[in-house]
Parts: sequence; structure tokens; C-alpha cells
Amino acid sequence: MDKFFDVFGRCYRMVCVIILTVMVLIVFFNAGMRYFMHSGFIATEEVLRYLFIYLTFLGIAHVACERGHISVTILTDFLPQKIRTLVYVLGYAAAMWVVWVLIDGAIMYYGESETSTGQVTGLPFRVIISVMIFGAVGLFAFLLRDFVLGIKALRSGEEFPPRLVDEDVQKAIESMDKDEGAK
Repeated sequence: MDKFFDVFGRCYRMVCVIILTVMVLIVFFNAGMRYFMHSGFIATEEVLRYLFIYLTFLGIAHVACERGHISVTILTDFLPQKIRTLVYVLGYAAAMWVVWVLIDGAIMYYGESETSTGQVTGLPFRVIISVMIFGAVGLFAFLLRDFVLGIKALRSGEEFPPRLVDEDVQKAIESMDKDEGAK
């Protein structure tokens, strides 16, 4: 199961890297056109807007894969381990509900936007809505993974999510403890 989510997360990351590269190239090309030819392509603004939306939704899913979202743990750090895990499990359940509402709304919006197109490029607006669905489904999958892992941790009494410790910080703390022990 871990291998599946690793591959799934890498796919999101690769698509994000490709999109970001294309965005940089488009901006560079358009800036060059404006500098040398004194005019740029109007369609690039719309394409960049679409790519930015793609990057946002796919990036959210990728960060969820790595559990990299910013969290404030001031309150949960003081809770006992089981209660803290229960709070995280309830948080994942609430997040899954919100993402499900997003998926449901995006699917309804997809059906209603059959004739909507971009003003300049004429691209169907369904191109944008599809990334909302794809990104939200990926986010839901990663939240479901963490929800299941949280339930398992609750049953076994393990800590969830595992506390991530930076190796450099851990080595610095250990060397400080050694220095204090030597004095």
C-alpha cells in the first residue's frame, strides 16, 4: 500500500514539475516577445492562469501525500497520546467530508459547463474543472490513507501522525547533551 501511494505521489510531483517548467518557459518567451517585438501573445495570460490552477490543485494533493501541510500543534502537543491521535483522526474525517463536498460540487459544475470556453483561447472550461476533480480525488485518497493509519494507531496504541524529527537537529541536541554531560 505504501508503494502505491509513493508512486501516486511521485506522479503528482512530476506533473507539477512539468507544469511549472512550462509556465516558466511561457513567461520567458512572452517577455522576450514583448522586449524584441514590442508585442506578446494574449493567449499566454489565459494559458498561464489555467496552468496555475492546475499547479495549485495538483500541488495540494502532492503535499498531502507527504503530510507536508502546515499545522499548528500548540494544543495537540499537550494532549495525551491517545486523545491526540483521536483528534487527528477526527480532523482527517472532517477534511475528507470537505473534500467530498468539493468533488461533488466539481462534478456538478463539470456537467453544467458544457458550453463554457475561455475568452481568448477557446479552451473548454471543463479542462479546468477536471483538474479540480483529479486533485481533490488525490487529496481524498491521501486523507483516507492517513485516516486508516490513524484508526490503526488508535487500536494499537501507537503515536499518529509520527513525529518527524530533523536529523541535523537531533544530532545537534545529542551533541549538546554530550557537552553538558562532560562538564
